[in-house]
Amino acid sequence: MNTKSFQVFSQIIEYIIKYFKVVVVFAAALILVSGIYRVQSNEVAIVLRLGRLSGTAATQIKNPGLHFALPFFIDEVIKIPVQTMQERDINTHYIVWGNRLMPDADMNGYLLTGDNNVVLIRAAVLYQIDNPVLYAVRSSDPGQVIDGVVSGELTRLVTRMDIDTVLTRGRAELSYEVLINSQRMLNDLETGVVLASVELIGIVPPMETAQYFDDVRSAAVHKETLIQQAEEFASSHILNAEAQASAYTQSAISDQHSRLMEVHDNIAEFNGLYDLYVINPNLIMAGIFRERIGAVIAQAGGSIIIPEGGQSPSIMLR
Repeated sequence: MNTKSFQVFSQIIEYIIKYFKVVVVFAAALILVSGIYRVQSNEVAIVLRLGRLSGTAATQIKNPGLHFALPFFIDEVIKIPVQTMQERDINTHYIVWGNRLMPDADMNGYLLTGDNNVVLIRAAVLYQIDNPVLYAVRSSDPGQVIDGVVSGELTRLVTRMDIDTVLTRGRAELSYEVLINSQRMLNDLETGVVLASVELIGIVPPMETAQYFDDVRSAAVHKETLIQQAEEFASSHILNAEAQASAYTQSAISDQHSRLMEVHDNIAEFNGLYDLYVINPNLIMAGIFRERIGAVIAQAGGSIIIPEGGQSPSIMLR
């Protein structure tokens, strides 16, 4: 190699070293900048350093704002939306194809009720993360844990109910029991989530028996309608009878009061006449005679004529 060639080679090496330093510095700057991360207002973050939770108990959870972590190959930043209400569909027992139910019950994860009927159930779960450390560290897939727990409780509870209860009046009770029992199990598993609600958004019989269940449900609705109509009819007639009985009672009470007043007046009149009779019997008897004769004449529509110069009939009292 001559001198000129050696100089050219030396210059190339110098350029390579020079630009390599620039590249190294630029790469180091990028690595440092990559450690800066932002936590949104509805989130918190935790940092796993070489796969382990970093920091003390007081500093493990990073609140909203800007933070710095070591390069990505050392620290892993996990952001957790603790302020967001999340929803998860539980389709374990209700397989759909597009928007339609699978036609074959054998292809569905169906449930068996307490009276040996088959039912397909689909649920929606609302939940919120209340312990981000447990949520991120204890389970690799918390969503699958929620699916399994809720599905298991549905399976267990439905086996204690008959098909009519599951399809109609027992839905609210079933949802509540699934919610309470699932939350207890999730707490035991330390998942760090709180269930807000479990809604049964699809409870149907298999396609093979759907028509028969619809017929039974229609008959049950018709039965309840007839019972309600009968109760309304009976209630209206009972109210009318009670109103009439009350009117008769009030009329009887009023009539009783009037008769008692009349009796009391008659007794008072008799007592007054008796007192006068004790004092002057002839006068009282003559007065009674005139009163009775006047009543007879008034009732007969005639009169008694006494001849001129005649005398009034004398009344002999004994």
